[in-house]
Amino acid sequence: MKISIKNLIITGALMIASTTALKADPREAEDVAYRMATSYVAKGFSMAPTDHSGVLGGGQAIRFLIPVTKGLDYVFLAGADQSALDVDVYVYDEVGNLILDDRRSTRLAGVQFRASYNGTAMVYLNMARANGLASYYVLVGRRGAAKGGISGTTLTSGSQNPIVETAVSAN
Repeated sequence: MKISIKNLIITGALMIASTTALKADPREAEDVAYRMATSYVAKGFSMAPTDHSGVLGGGQAIRFLIPVTKGLDYVFLAGADQSALDVDVYVYDEVGNLILDDRRSTRLAGVQFRASYNGTAMVYLNMARANGLASYYVLVGRRGAAKGGISGTTLTSGSQNPIVETAVSAN
């Protein structure tokens, strides 16, 4: 009887240890994103939290729609926790043409681009590889002024957030 209780205790401890190691950490993903943003703030970007964070497994993706104003510079940053092994970012225009991508094999992803049109950019965050589930946190920055002194859509958090998130499959 003592052997089976000992085996149960050891098995339980191993299960707890293994699930703790594969646990997604949203706070870590947020910290990573804000550390990434510091260099862009120094370059004059106004960064805004998007209230869009979450958990994805390897091969899953999220799509964000970002209103853009012609002539403004935009930066899209995605921080991830240690469970993320490879995060990729793809930015498309309204017609579906690829504007820019970040396919580096790292858990940090970000792109910077100047909008050549007024409208919406489609940004895909692809969790290409992950150990179990991985947390991500998104920041968007903007720099510049639109022609005529109109600055376009203001990036704010909360219910006025201009970024729309939809889940997609990355097959």
